[in-house]
Amino acid sequence: MSSGTSRSSGYRLEDQAQGGDQSASAAAGPHRQSNPSWVKVIGTTVRLWLRRRVLHVPDSERIGGRYRGRIAAVLAVVVVVAGGAVAGALTLRAPIAGEHARHATARPKLTPAQVAARAAATAAARANDDAAARWIAGEVGSGEVIGCDPATCAAILAAGYPTGGQVVLQPGVPLPGPGSIIVATGAIRGQYGARLSAEAPEVIASFGTGAQAVQVAVVVAGGAAAYDQTASQALAARRHAGQLLLRDRTVHARGLVKSDLRSGLVDPRLITVLRLLARRYGVYLLRFGGSGPQAGQAMPVRMAEIAVPPVRAGRGTGSDLRSMVKLLQDQPARYRARLIRRWFAGRERVLKIEFPAPSPV
Repeated sequence: MSSGTSRSSGYRLEDQAQGGDQSASAAAGPHRQSNPSWVKVIGTTVRLWLRRRVLHVPDSERIGGRYRGRIAAVLAVVVVVAGGAVAGALTLRAPIAGEHARHATARPKLTPAQVAARAAATAAARANDDAAARWIAGEVGSGEVIGCDPATCAAILAAGYPTGGQVVLQPGVPLPGPGSIIVATGAIRGQYGARLSAEAPEVIASFGTGAQAVQVAVVVAGGAAAYDQTASQALAARRHAGQLLLRDRTVHARGLVKSDLRSGLVDPRLITVLRLLARRYGVYLLRFGGSGPQAGQAMPVRMAEIAVPPVRAGRGTGSDLRSMVKLLQDQPARYRARLIRRWFAGRERVLKIEFPAPSPV
């Protein structure tokens, strides 16, 4: 409201280009005129619009009291509309700002070092998963029930393991029964927690370390408490069987081979077929092996290499290798091993006998 406006004469809606501002500006002398604020520009625009479009008052005429009611009504409408617009803008802006704040809290910006560390961890987990899949495809017997997450199950099949036994472990799916194999990736450990180590305490192979490690474990009946007792009894039985095999005069062993048999570290299936061979042939044990990578020290070995010395028959020289292989191939499925014949100096001299994982407890 300007100085010339009084309650009796009503509101003055005047153009700022007219009036005493020009004389005051001239008296003040030449200076750089500053740009008007956006509030002043909007106010001027509204006043001119009301004068010309609503009140129909010429720019040269003074607005009198007869326009008071119309002015009041128009100003009321303007105030209501402007207030609603401001309130709506604030209301719309608040949830948007809140949404931005939530996104900023949920996804903090990572430093280059953190990005590199996350990428390295992802690559390590993928490499461990692939290594476990290849090991299972090459070492685990066909027809086993294998529990794994969807990606790992696909990797196992891609590595060559025959279809038919996999159980895809998803939220809400219980672990498979005793004797089944669990591929404990980070996702599976996070899903089952302590229940996994309680129901599948026998780790037969492990790949990698830390959060990216992948363990291949076996579900046992009765959980971890019952497993400890059963494993102790199984170890004692393997020790006894190994010592009996060493007493056989047709079995020849020395060094670490003797130690493994006496310590109970040889798979009972392997001891059974070696005893079977010893009934007919001389058995020259070269070495044992075949436990899973990073397996426990008490985990049995599943592979034996035996030397097959040449034997003279008439004028020629042969060996018992062919008949040995046939004997082992004729055994029941439980004792049917994978047989690999190796050549030495042009002749078959070494027979590798290997049973699939897991070893019986």
